[in-house]
Amino acid sequence: MKFPKILASTLALTLLFNVSCRNDDDPIIPQEPKGAYESGILITNEGGFSTPTSSVSFLSSNLSTQVDNIFSLNNSNATLGNVFQSVGFKDDLAYLVLNVPNKVEIVNRYTFKKTATITANLSTPRYITFANNNTYITNNDFFSVRKVNIYDNANTFVKSINFDRYAEKIVTSGNYVYVQTDGSTYDSSYNELPTGHTITRINTATNEIDKVITLDDEFIIKDMISDASFVYVLTSNDSSTNLYKIASATGNAQKISLENVDGGSKLALENNKLYLISSEEKVYSITGTAASELFTVTANNVYGFNVINGNVYVADPTFSSDSKVRIYSLTGTLLKTLTTGVGTNGFYKN
Repeated sequence: MKFPKILASTLALTLLFNVSCRNDDDPIIPQEPKGAYESGILITNEGGFSTPTSSVSFLSSNLSTQVDNIFSLNNSNATLGNVFQSVGFKDDLAYLVLNVPNKVEIVNRYTFKKTATITANLSTPRYITFANNNTYITNNDFFSVRKVNIYDNANTFVKSINFDRYAEKIVTSGNYVYVQTDGSTYDSSYNELPTGHTITRINTATNEIDKVITLDDEFIIKDMISDASFVYVLTSNDSSTNLYKIASATGNAQKISLENVDGGSKLALENNKLYLISSEEKVYSITGTAASELFTVTANNVYGFNVINGNVYVADPTFSSDSKVRIYSLTGTLLKTLTTGVGTNGFYKN
């Protein structure tokens, strides 16, 4: 039986009204918090070379709450290690790379409960990245060990790739892993010299080297970071700075001379915006091919640097006692000064 057009329209409007009312009245179920450290910043404290004083501090996003030693607090007072180098994130896990104990502690990034440890074939591990369900870890003792170790999704060792001079920073971009394979050495008078000028690309489909990029200057490679499409490499000497923008898909490098920056030392990337800090403790923002000076920080030694949630984080460490961290707005206002652990070296958004 067919309904008259007016009656059919009335029934349709009534049904739509009832459905809309039911949707509006449905209760909103809040998400369960994942853990005490779900939102905030992880601060890594390297520790002393010969003493097990490495630690992790947590700082809330509003900068109001600081909790120190969160690895020990959540793992029955376990000691983290001696030299805590870096952190990598994979889904809900944080990988804590420890240089001297030759291990990577894997924890839930939100609760900091330990889930596993990687030790196989590690020798002075430095930095970590992930691609195609594999884990890539650089090992570099600056003398004879210069390699990337590859582990599968079960943290089982797969293979090593060895390099001639260096295996330092490592990043994933697109379908490739890029490795900093040169850095610095010292002459008999302790003058810092470049070992070379190469960045090496690993094809993650084959886990083989498929390209070596030689940078077009004589400076020392200082830092390397990435996004989904590009790898950014910072090189400098005392009076000059270059930025290389490498297209990850092709490996082609664009050289950008930052003529107004003396001794660029560290890079940061937030919301597609690049920042750097120089050896003169000056913070710059980079737009296109130009660097604009923002402000000068207070620090005896800038050892850690990042930009998170529009704030600039600077580590000013000591390696025998507590360090200082200063947090600035992007206009240079000092927002907060923290006392952190021994040898503070990094900041990670969690």
